[in-house]
Amino acid sequence: MIDCCIGVLGAGNMGGAILRGLLAAQQVKPAALCASDANSERLSQLSQELGIVTTPSNRELVNFSDIVVLAVKPQ
Repeated sequence: MIDCCIGVLGAGNMGGAILRGLLAAQQVKPAALCASDANSERLSQLSQELGIVTTPSNRELVNFSDIVVLAVKPQ
């Protein structure tokens, strides 16, 4: 089990898949995961489904996390 907090910046398809994969592999507890996204509905869905911390603030995500995964489309 990973003993750190992991933040996923971007909670779309890729970010959601990463979060689900970490939980399915039992590599981290839900309380140690955080996701940020501009879409509040998506954050609410992930919070309810996975039991993770969510925030619309990237700054809050970075402050929460020991590791930050960027899961956004390259624009």
